[in-house]
Amino acid sequence: MIRALVTGVLVADPQPRTVANGKPFALARVAVPQGDEGRVFCSVICFDDSAVARLLQLRAGAQVSMAGTLKAGVWTDKEGAAHPSLDLLADEVASVTPRPRRSRRDRAGTPDADAGGSHAHE
Repeated sequence: MIRALVTGVLVADPQPRTVANGKPFALARVAVPQGDEGRVFCSVICFDDSAVARLLQLRAGAQVSMAGTLKAGVWTDKEGAAHPSLDLLADEVASVTPRPRRSRRDRAGTPDADAGGSHAHE
């Protein structure tokens, strides 16, 4: 068993699925950068409830890190060229896409905002 941390970009929206007994799971594909060698695609499946929930909150283009059991393999295209393949059974999912910074004005309505004080200088 290989325990791995895979970081990359979701190439499509994750897909929710359900097994025969009604338990939900999720599928995704992640493009993992390989430096100067381009990228390799990793197929991901999640059964852990919290990992499924986190993954299904994300959309195509999100940067994500996932940990779990990794299976490495090779597939051959129509021209006979070999390509690496990765399959990850993920039990941990975290978005690494930065959230947009909120302006001071946006934070003014939050409980941790500066109590009192004028924002006229903005």
